[in-house]
Amino acid sequence: MTLNPLYTFDQLPTTSAAAIREFSENFLMALGASKPTGWADVLGELIPTEAPMVTFPISQLRTKYFRSQAGDGEARFKKLREKSFDIKAEPFQDGYQAALMDLFQKVFAYRRWSEAPARFVLAEESLRHRSIAALLEAGTSTTCVDGANFFSTAHPCNMTDTSVGSNWSNYQSSTKDVISITNIAAEITLMKSAVKDENGDKMGVDPDTIIVPTEKGEGLRNLLAKELILDGGTSTSVTSAATTNPYKGRLKVVEAKELTDADDWYLVDSKLIAQGVAPWVSLRQTVPASLALRVFDENSDFFKSTGDIKMSSHVWYGFGLALPHAIRLIKGA
Repeated sequence: MTLNPLYTFDQLPTTSAAAIREFSENFLMALGASKPTGWADVLGELIPTEAPMVTFPISQLRTKYFRSQAGDGEARFKKLREKSFDIKAEPFQDGYQAALMDLFQKVFAYRRWSEAPARFVLAEESLRHRSIAALLEAGTSTTCVDGANFFSTAHPCNMTDTSVGSNWSNYQSSTKDVISITNIAAEITLMKSAVKDENGDKMGVDPDTIIVPTEKGEGLRNLLAKELILDGGTSTSVTSAATTNPYKGRLKVVEAKELTDADDWYLVDSKLIAQGVAPWVSLRQTVPASLALRVFDENSDFFKSTGDIKMSSHVWYGFGLALPHAIRLIKGA
């Protein structure tokens, strides 16, 4: 009995060109079927571009009506001002090689070769998620477009006019465990009241998502699924008064396995992000197919010296933190 009756020696390639052609076709099929479904794609911006560097302007129009006094005429005017940040793409690479004789004669080797293209797609998605997770975890020491650290207690309301309002915060440095309705409620309230717009007024942020590391995901989902909770969701005492869970069905839990800190958590307003206030950007530079997928067949010097053929996949990406308004970091315990 063969390893798989669907794979017979009649189906094995007879030339390196045939092996490479099937590899290339599978690669294109995998790319065509791929959809950005992970948290880093959904809660941020994934932008295709042909430019190696993109500048993102942030306008600060500060439009706000005031009562007009007699004799004022047209007294209120402001200059159109903006800030900007740049993201530059850089190359990333991975590849596969195989002994051509194995592909001619071994069903298992050929099956692995045929399955390899789909792994490139998964690896590319993983690159985006790992890169964004690393940026978030460095956010307390990374300067963003407004001149403060991305997670900071001192964000200016208006990036071009520091006289507007007082500073606002998207960072809680005092440790709070996310497995607590009391802590979640307190931090949601702080986020809703703290985040300011360019006029110094409350922006109206309404967080609906919590990003947690793997270590907190199951516990948080179980807590939020309860109909009743005891003493803020942390007590196990049977004498504690039970109350209705106010967040059942209201908050989405996103478990980000790429986060390395086992305790820190993030509140996110996905509705604000959908309006264009993205906390991060993944920039994917489009390049010619000959650069993206490189072929080393029987005519290559590599094959002549090794007897192997290989395919090399190259992608160009840039990653950057953008606007801090729709996300809040809480140090966990």
